[in-house]
Amino acid sequence: MKKFLKITAAIVLLLLICYFGFFKYRQIQANNVSIPVSTNALLKINVDELYKTIAISYIKHPKQYSGTDKKGIKEKVDDLNTGLKIPANIYLYALKGKAKTTFFSTFEIADNLVFNRFIQKKSVLPLIKKDGNFFQSKDSTFCILFNKTTVAFAYTPQKEQVKTTLVEILNRKNMIKVGESRFNQLINLSDHILFQNTGNFSKINFTDGKISFSNEFINQMIVPAAKPQHRVLNPESTVSMWLNAKFKSDLLKKNQTGTPSLLSKDSFFRFYKDYVDFEWTNTITQVDTVVGYEYNDDFERVEKKILQDRKIPSISMNLTANDREVSDYLNSLGVLDQSTGKISSSIIPLYQVYFKGNSGNIQLSTVQSAKPDLKRTSSDDFFYFKVDFKKLIKQASMPLIADKLGAFSQLEIKAKSIGKDKIKLESELLFLNEDANALIQLLKAFKNGFNSSLNFNFSGGIPVKK
Repeated sequence: MKKFLKITAAIVLLLLICYFGFFKYRQIQANNVSIPVSTNALLKINVDELYKTIAISYIKHPKQYSGTDKKGIKEKVDDLNTGLKIPANIYLYALKGKAKTTFFSTFEIADNLVFNRFIQKKSVLPLIKKDGNFFQSKDSTFCILFNKTTVAFAYTPQKEQVKTTLVEILNRKNMIKVGESRFNQLINLSDHILFQNTGNFSKINFTDGKISFSNEFINQMIVPAAKPQHRVLNPESTVSMWLNAKFKSDLLKKNQTGTPSLLSKDSFFRFYKDYVDFEWTNTITQVDTVVGYEYNDDFERVEKKILQDRKIPSISMNLTANDREVSDYLNSLGVLDQSTGKISSSIIPLYQVYFKGNSGNIQLSTVQSAKPDLKRTSSDDFFYFKVDFKKLIKQASMPLIADKLGAFSQLEIKAKSIGKDKIKLESELLFLNEDANALIQLLKAFKNGFNSSLNFNFSGGIPVKK
């Protein structure tokens, strides 16, 4: 028995060594890829790490991946057989002199016959033969050029002329290995998706029930507070946000106009100092006056006002500003009721909004009795945003939200300063289903029409507040 266990353990150990050795070899091969010297942005997709993550998820939660598709395995493999060799890492690159949204890449051809059959008959994106081995999509946004061993791709939403560049890439003209380029730090990182250009370094990872995203970037707009602070917001809020930073003077000048309106960006930049927060806590009832018309006994059309209860969000926004200056501004527009603090519906037509100003703080709220607590607590982050999709869907009366966001649970975004003019942003998107891999769920959402056209339903009367 002991001998059998030893032999079994040795076999398992040998298989593990072969397994990890195989993936390590694929990584070494993939990282030997060359990119043009003129590359100014590089996107890396770690195919093997995605495979491993999804495989582990499948082992842990096999029921999550048992669909109703009756197509046989061989048919599925045939459908996916492109004739291309899929490497451990896929590199997409943007080039100097081309649009920022134009990306190129290359793949080795494993089977010429299968590849030719794929691009001519089975391609998901129909391609039109333009010249020799050069093909384009009907809208000219996707182009390929190939020889016997390699195919070069270009995706160009701007519909640029890319054939000359594809020829140079196939001929390996002015190329450099990724490991010897300024993008060499991407090689040894195991994140699922990586992106780097002059001002950004981003990472995306897909795990069970969660997409994690981080981005380090050069900041040209704001000056984060040296020691960030924020009001303590309700952790159970539907939506909450704070920002503790100043906007740079150049940005303020660009947004100055002669006659700003109350809720425009011009007014925001005019009065904002260094802090703003927003909170949607729950749903409340407001009484609106709905204006309709009817005919009297003399068949004359007369106005009729009806009081109607309406469910609206309980929203509050606090802003550090000169409260006297803002109050005078509202009075000058004739839109502020001094006795109640109510702002005219001609300025904010959707909800009844009330204004309060004191101690260098102004508050706009749909709750007349709301009293701002100006106490603050310290934080490492100068920016925070969170939305609870479950509560948002429950409280918002828009079918579109439930249809498109029903798979998600929560989105949380944080940002902190990590040096002069440099910011690190981190976010997590959580799914209701915590067991299935986030990428699989996301692809399924798109397949089911996540990106379909938006159809709003605005049926019903529009309240007019008096």
